[in-house]
Amino acid sequence: MQYRVPQFIEEESKIVGPLTLKQSMVIGLAGGIIFTMYFSFGETNLFLFLVLSGIIAGGALASAFLKIDGRPFTEMITHIMNFSIMPRLYLWKRKETPVFLKVELKTPLDLKDEKDPFKGLELRKGKLNELQNKIDIS
Repeated sequence: MQYRVPQFIEEESKIVGPLTLKQSMVIGLAGGIIFTMYFSFGETNLFLFLVLSGIIAGGALASAFLKIDGRPFTEMITHIMNFSIMPRLYLWKRKETPVFLKVELKTPLDLKDEKDPFKGLELRKGKLNELQNKIDIS
């Protein structure tokens, strides 16, 4: 039985026209704030309204559409904030504890006897040993 494998799973689905849900919420919230500002003090102080609405609209557009290295602008802002808030100083402090080594020989070596330590080992029969014997004889 064949199953349909979903593709483009990293893309958010478009809800409102060409906008995703997050983008439409950010733009709608910024529009609501600018609308409220206009009716509260926009008619009396037009310059302050234009400056504040430009800042809010620019921030909303940047957070909705701007991507840096394929990542959303809001994610980059959270990384910047975490980097600036979190401590970054790491010190390695060496512990001054003595190290004890226990050295034992499992089999004592007899240096007085000039025996061959490999005498008891049996040589394997093979082409490498035959070649070694031929070289030793020559």
